[in-house]
Amino acid sequence: MQDLKRKLLLSYLQTILQLPAEKQNALIERALPITRIQQTIKYQTLELPGTAETGRAWLSPYAMVHAYYINENTQRNVGTYIWNRNEPVLFHSSLYLGQERNHSVQMLEAGPVVSMSYEDLKKLRVEFPEIAQHLEQLSTQKEQTYQRRIILLSEPTETRIRTLEDAYPEFCNIASSTVKAIHVGLCRQTYNAAKRKMNKQHPKEPGERSDS
Repeated sequence: MQDLKRKLLLSYLQTILQLPAEKQNALIERALPITRIQQTIKYQTLELPGTAETGRAWLSPYAMVHAYYINENTQRNVGTYIWNRNEPVLFHSSLYLGQERNHSVQMLEAGPVVSMSYEDLKKLRVEFPEIAQHLEQLSTQKEQTYQRRIILLSEPTETRIRTLEDAYPEFCNIASSTVKAIHVGLCRQTYNAAKRKMNKQHPKEPGERSDS
């Protein structure tokens, strides 16, 4: 598992951060002792709500991940974030501002996952300015995506679904209709009914997945 952890971290540094070789080696040696690796299964929960101090940053190279929270009034899950494969999973408000984590983080596919505590990640940011800059960019991009999602929820049902499908085609291929529904502010029954109507109006191509 240690060799796999090194391989996954190095792959991210080479393909995403594109650091010089000497910087890569220094960062890898610093990160290895403070990073965990685990094998996960589909729909496994990685993290539940809690304090910022107990939060972790996650990296899932081969599997997509999403987050949701429970609406206290309706007791329904509300989808909030979707992460593509090899996209770091973290929450800006907890990492930088120390706010409580109110999301659950869940795997959408099986695969190995590496993680690091927020406390260790903050130390790493100080030692490696490239990491600090990268995290700022990630946080800005995710916040923009979240704001677009809030606006999207005021749109008609069909627009919400089509926008989700256009933005996250892989997510829509692998996630259940229940999971997709919570990311467009619908219950599963309403989502499925809308999809059936859309499919009648615009029949799917052969081999394209249908929701159930």
